[in-house]
Amino acid sequence: MSQNREPKPFFRKSKNAWYLQLGTRQISLGRDKKEAWTRYHKIMADNQPLRETATIEMLFERFLDWVQENRKPGTYDKNQRHLSSFAKFIGKRTKISAVRGSDLSEWVEQEKTWNSTSRNDAITSVIRCFNWAVGKNFLAVNPVSQVPNKPRRLRRETVLSTDEWQGMLAHVKDEPFKDYLTLLWETGCRPLEARRAEARHLDLEAGLIVFPPSEAKGERHERVIYLTPKALEICRRWAKRFPEGPIMRNTNGRPWTKDAINCRFTRLKKKLGKRVFAYAIRHSYATQGLIDGVDSVTLSLLMGHADVSTLAKNYAHLSKNQQFLKKQAERVRKTA
Repeated sequence: MSQNREPKPFFRKSKNAWYLQLGTRQISLGRDKKEAWTRYHKIMADNQPLRETATIEMLFERFLDWVQENRKPGTYDKNQRHLSSFAKFIGKRTKISAVRGSDLSEWVEQEKTWNSTSRNDAITSVIRCFNWAVGKNFLAVNPVSQVPNKPRRLRRETVLSTDEWQGMLAHVKDEPFKDYLTLLWETGCRPLEARRAEARHLDLEAGLIVFPPSEAKGERHERVIYLTPKALEICRRWAKRFPEGPIMRNTNGRPWTKDAINCRFTRLKKKLGKRVFAYAIRHSYATQGLIDGVDSVTLSLLMGHADVSTLAKNYAHLSKNQQFLKKQAERVRKTA
């Protein structure tokens, strides 16, 4: 019988605070008894299964509270934006049991300003919320696991040749943006990594940028960016100017933002007559590496991929490069 009892708050004298033992977790409720019991009731309510009469508003609030406590602010903002949009479309008081995958299709279809990737991301946010609820035993099943006609993410297959890269760089007159682009070209790092790199991340003697796991994508492994001599010179120069905060800055001495970078690429598109974007430089790094014979394991490590399969998924467009494949076929026979 004791195993089925609901856990209650208890006071720990050594800590002078109230605690709650919830499964394998021990949660601090604070020192004030009244506030501790108030928090206790909220925690217990949040850990109860959702009834069939529960609304999507109740589910979304519970999920977003969890995201806010366990994920980065950017992840919370993205999920909050998508879930709020869907709740507004279907009605926040709609019962969870009444929601279907087809509702997601209709929702993103009426968002005329979203492209295929944006629609895919929005649907994924909602599905992830329901999957989370199932994983926490708040729901028995995910009612939106099957979404008809789910839009696919657009593959960005724009790749710059060396001549195109030099032509693009010739249109960039200011040193800050030119240095930012060159850092991307020389290292193949993610645009976000170049924007966030600080002097404390630099190991100038070893020629590295090192992000600890807590600041790396996925938050599991250390991210190491290997600097070429040109990239090292850029980092050394900017770190000397800005020893605190992001080292890559615009002409006003402010850290680059995603919107500012996109704005600059919009201007470049008008000059070049070709759509370009920051990630195209990273794609170009990977593509050229594969063409030059860098093995996929090494290239994945250089680019910070979690596993080699990422290369296969994102750089399958090499299968359309007949000249490259012809050379590889000849190479096989030469080494046989």
